[in-house]
Amino acid sequence: IDCWLMSVDTKNPYVSIEGVLGTGKIIGTETPTKMAQRSTTDTTIFFGGTNGDFFVTQGDVGLPVGLTVVNSEFAHTPSAATSRRVGGVDDNNRGLLATNIQFNFELQTATDTFTIHHINYNRGENELVLYNKHNAATTLTNAYGTELLAELLPGEKWETTGSMKLKITDKQQNVGSMAIPADKVVLSGHGTMAAALDALNIGDEVVVNMSLIFDGEEVDVAQCIGGDTYALIVDNGQVEQSKFWNEVHPRTAFGASEDGTILYFLVVDGRSVKSAGCTTKVLGEIIHHHGAYKAVNWDGGGSSCLYIRPFNQMNNGSDGHERACGNGMFAVAHVPGTAST
Repeated sequence: IDCWLMSVDTKNPYVSIEGVLGTGKIIGTETPTKMAQRSTTDTTIFFGGTNGDFFVTQGDVGLPVGLTVVNSEFAHTPSAATSRRVGGVDDNNRGLLATNIQFNFELQTATDTFTIHHINYNRGENELVLYNKHNAATTLTNAYGTELLAELLPGEKWETTGSMKLKITDKQQNVGSMAIPADKVVLSGHGTMAAALDALNIGDEVVVNMSLIFDGEEVDVAQCIGGDTYALIVDNGQVEQSKFWNEVHPRTAFGASEDGTILYFLVVDGRSVKSAGCTTKVLGEIIHHHGAYKAVNWDGGGSSCLYIRPFNQMNNGSDGHERACGNGMFAVAHVPGTAST
């Protein structure tokens, strides 16, 4: 089989790791090459990476299936704790991989505390949803609700585990599809949750409490992409022997060394005479051989792509061309003298 491996030393102060959404939003697709090229600037160079999560292929094409975090902001959350594995990094670019994931969100006002049911995507009946710039230009909601535009107070920043203080700057009732400026969020309520938001006014201050739990431990994740439903292909230095995807296909994996400082991006070609592909057990054996202490299986098949600047797709995609995907994870070089993320 043909394998393509990139390892990244995150101890390098000029290198960081960043997730990218196809077209910059949770709905929409883009090839990993275009994600990297679009994201690259004069001071931040997206020099290598792979495709990421499994994604919806009909209707809202590109919507990630699993938990997605971009630059310490939740981009997409399933409606409840997910059975999918995840891989990502903390704000020091150290690898974080987990089997069990839970998340809890709350809106705290001066008098009450309300559950935020999820972040971005469709607002259901009697739900309170927080929308940010990763959703779309607007909330895409209907007119049956109340929406509050809010901004972080000075000195506050978004975290996946923590409490953030915000001030309400605008309020709309029974309008829907409120615009989402890049530096603000929208609290959107329907039914009973719309009634709760009706009690708030422009200028009021509120608190958003967030908690993200990986394998029983609260973590603050900077970048995260979901994987499959089987098991981590490598967990605590052991290759998974029973709960794995036994079919032979092209594969993409992401892994980390025991201390999380070395990250591994692996693609195995498949569906060709030259390289048939592999099971996720074999994928685990390969990435473990190269040093991964933990590793996750990401979307494979025709989506599998290892991007390296300036060569673009390095592997031989089974579609015969590079496929547009929902998201990807990339290593980023920062020009000396500029700030790292």
